[in-house]
Amino acid sequence: MKRKEHRRIPEWFTVRRGVYGLRPVSIQTTLDSSSPYVIDVVDGRPKLLLHGEEICEVHFPKPLKYYTRKFDDGTAYHEIIAFGYFVTVFRNCQYWGPDEECRFCDINMNARQMKESKDFTFNAPVKPVEYMVEVARSIEQDATEEVGFTPPIDFLITGGTILKTLHGKDELSFYSEYVSALKWGGRRRFVNLQTNAQDKETMKRYRAAGVDCHHSNMEVWDKRLFEWINPGKNRRVGWDGWVKSLIDEVDVFGEGNVRPNFVGGVEMAKPYGFETVAEAVKSTAGGVDFMMRHGIIPRFNQWRREPGSNLVSQQPQPPIPLEYYLQLMGSYYHSWKKYNLPLPRRECVHPERRIGSGHGTYDDILLLNELPDYEQAWDRGLNEGLKGCVTREYDGAGDRGPYPGSLPQSGRGKELPR
Repeated sequence: MKRKEHRRIPEWFTVRRGVYGLRPVSIQTTLDSSSPYVIDVVDGRPKLLLHGEEICEVHFPKPLKYYTRKFDDGTAYHEIIAFGYFVTVFRNCQYWGPDEECRFCDINMNARQMKESKDFTFNAPVKPVEYMVEVARSIEQDATEEVGFTPPIDFLITGGTILKTLHGKDELSFYSEYVSALKWGGRRRFVNLQTNAQDKETMKRYRAAGVDCHHSNMEVWDKRLFEWINPGKNRRVGWDGWVKSLIDEVDVFGEGNVRPNFVGGVEMAKPYGFETVAEAVKSTAGGVDFMMRHGIIPRFNQWRREPGSNLVSQQPQPPIPLEYYLQLMGSYYHSWKKYNLPLPRRECVHPERRIGSGHGTYDDILLLNELPDYEQAWDRGLNEGLKGCVTREYDGAGDRGPYPGSLPQSGRGKELPR
């Protein structure tokens, strides 16, 4: 690394206070030697610096207990399930090459690099079901011991698209095996599944297998840009088919349990993306409003320039202006309030992830506006751990105030901003 940065870093960090009086927001970590931002130690504490000037405090997540455990073959538990939540069961995608792969994504190149790397204890493309089951059991047991009872726990199963077969199974059969093993292998588990868009009957079979919430990631709303950025998805499903699938999924999984991902900012990618923030926000905000009208709650990750992706390798991609994210999230919150939608579930075992997502724009706008005493709730999670997130003192007359589990359940809480 050019500036002698550490390569071993946490998945996310939280920014707070500082010159702008920031409330806690968790941000997914990205290493970029050209970034003007640096996290360094100032007066014995980690701080975020911009061009050498101190901006704010930085807090790192505490590692979960299971991160110290390994299987007999040396495989680290956390490489099977990351931060107590994320299960990548298939690390390749069968959308191969420039005519199929999503242009912002480098999943296949990343898988090849992992296979060659010595930094990982497990680099096979497919994770064994029995390993996932054991790690989930370990996570649940730790949570139960800490809290005193088994709290609700969210998991997300994800992986690349399977166009034909993998280990003799089609996509439905392959992912359903993992879903059923995870869902019914413990108590109070809520299982998210991230796959391709499918027809309604396939989604019913996923629901029967144990899926509680489905994420069929559309990535970009504009139809013209969908065709360019997602060539494989466009060729095999198409924009119209994808949107129909999202609407049908609500009938299967229920309002608020359909959560397609969008890559915030990729609609401004060079050379064919929108030229102005106003155009990009108008397009995507219109899509958000359409989806929320149908009970779909999309989620956004900031566009991170993945070095092996088609977009980055073919042309320089300038940073997306901050104004884009501010305007888009304002519109997002407005639509969420207008359609009186529920708050997304946040039942992770990591206390910080019950407040912030670890992805910046991903649900933070809702939590920042809807959770009373947001900072106090974050402090309880930081200081008291998971127990501070799922329990509170109550004497019959009053209590010590809101906590992450006491989020209002819909957009009825506050007046809509004018």
